[in-house]
Amino acid sequence: MNKILLLLFIFTGLNLSFSQEPIIEGDIMLCPNTNGTATVINQSYDSYQWYSKYWFTTEEFEPIPGATDASFTYDWFTYDQSLLKVVVTLGTDTLESNTIQIDSYAWTPLIIIHDMNEFVRIDPDSNHIILCEGESFNNTIGSPYNTNIQWYKDYVPIPGANDTSYLITEPGTYYVEGAPDFCPNVINSTINTPFVVEIDTNCALNINEPNMLQDVVKIYPNPVSHSLQLEIGAAVAINKYSIIDLTGKTLVTNKTNFTDSATIDVSRLSNGLYILLLESEIGNSIHKFVKE
Repeated sequence: MNKILLLLFIFTGLNLSFSQEPIIEGDIMLCPNTNGTATVINQSYDSYQWYSKYWFTTEEFEPIPGATDASFTYDWFTYDQSLLKVVVTLGTDTLESNTIQIDSYAWTPLIIIHDMNEFVRIDPDSNHIILCEGESFNNTIGSPYNTNIQWYKDYVPIPGANDTSYLITEPGTYYVEGAPDFCPNVINSTINTPFVVEIDTNCALNINEPNMLQDVVKIYPNPVSHSLQLEIGAAVAINKYSIIDLTGKTLVTNKTNFTDSATIDVSRLSNGLYILLLESEIGNSIHKFVKE
């Protein structure tokens, strides 16, 4: 009798061990344009059927056509934000696995931040960057781009220009490409929005003239939340102003007749660093300000 009970216990234990619910693991964070694979990791079963649904819906799981193996390979585009599970059979038992959620990396577009200084300005008509002859300015790409970086001049790779920053001293058409380290093969590029640098051979001669607009205009407060105040300390009229972001894009342009003092509303700007370009008959001036 004891032997019979022992055998029943052994067979029952074997049946329990062989009928464990499947456990699945897989690639849950995908780079754009890549595939991931989920796999049953604990044991083999007689049959498999994978199911999916989007996590943010109340719909039921749907069987995935053709997904009837111990592993399932899924693409980034179709299964982003999906829940996956597998239902298996072993003998007469039907068992269901845990679920995994598929997500994908997302990041901001690649932009270039131009480090504007007194020797560089933006032409408001062409949006080209005008650089004084013999001078330079730095250009930096924003986070998270830190891998596989290549700067280009006139659509040709610049030898050794593989850092997040590049110092420009020459005229040309520039763009950059790069990737984040968590998706190093997903290369982003600014080739469709290159920037043009032109050299001004005369601006270096006039940069320190006492009647330059740069010397007679003050802006405050800085940082600013709502209204930027201009104090114009000479008998000069500012006939136009532009607000430019650090990618070189002109956001605001207005014709004016500012004298003595003026107020510019910046409340609609997003928080960040901007350039105020002022134009007058005696020249132009560039002022950096922070919107907070």
